[in-house]
This record gives sequence, structure tokens and C-alpha cells, in this order.
Amino acid sequence: MAGLLRAADVEGISPRAIRQARLDAGLTQVSAASLVHVTPLTWKRWESGDRTMHPAFWELFALKVESGISSGMNRDEPK
Repeated sequence: MAGLLRAADVEGISPRAIRQARLDAGLTQVSAASLVHVTPLTWKRWESGDRTMHPAFWELFALKVESGISSGMNRDEPK
């Protein structure tokens, strides 16, 4: 996940980058959504490109993943 918070990425976060970051972290959409305190539907919309992810959510996700906060989450079941 190194380099996840590059300045260029924060300004134009693509749906592909969002999905790939989640997959690299080994998280489901439900777990990733829970990690940044949004609904699974919101996360799904970010990944599909229906909605634009605010840079604050991207940074929060990256910080939690890089610090290992997500490693204790159950990746198979929603919280």
C-alpha cells in the first residue's frame, strides 16, 4: 500500500484506484465501508464511479490500512 497517499491521487481518485486499494488491503466492500464510517452502498458507488470519493475518506482509508487498523476486521462478514 506504499504510496497510497500521493498528492496526485488525492485530487483525482479513480474508481479503479479505490477498488484496487480495497483489494490490496484484503477487504470486502462492507469492511472497507465500515472502516471509514460510510454505508456499503456508498462504497459501492465510489467503486462504480457513480459518486466521487471525497479526499478525506481516501486519506482516512489509507491511514487506517497503513497503520494496520483494518487487519483485525473480519473480512468475510459485515460488522
